[in-house]
Amino acid sequence: MQMANLDLETRSKIYSHTKKVLRKYQKGIITGKLTADKFAENILSNESINDILDENLLSDETFKLSYIDYIDKLISMQNANLSKGKKRKDKSIPEKPSISQKLKLKNLLSSSEYTLSIPIEYLNACDVDNLIKFISTGIIDLGDERIYNYVHKPEKVN
Repeated sequence: MQMANLDLETRSKIYSHTKKVLRKYQKGIITGKLTADKFAENILSNESINDILDENLLSDETFKLSYIDYIDKLISMQNANLSKGKKRKDKSIPEKPSISQKLKLKNLLSSSEYTLSIPIEYLNACDVDNLIKFISTGIIDLGDERIYNYVHKPEKVN
């Protein structure tokens, strides 16, 4: 099974767990001493991942390869963000969503079963685009699983 074929809740949990480990070893990533395959091997052999994934999936070679690709993508994203942060002298604020993006998101939210978990003011333009895509299609690109936590379905009251 591929990472992309997992349900969104599981992918979100894997994303959170993986990002936590990547942040911990950021210096080794920057120097290139730690690679995606080493990370995957260590993370998949660690027992804490058993709370998220079952044993059959952890031993599946196809899943391992897709997880290595996933980690590689997250490392690339992290390195790009770090280098962008070092290049600019003054901290710039991420691009805010346009009024039309906000309106489109609000209209989609009102016509769907989702509500925002955080105020729209805290979202950047990229987050809003990803949320619009998720609400419209139910698809979240690999590496953007964090937006899954930005929306939720309200509990139904009997």
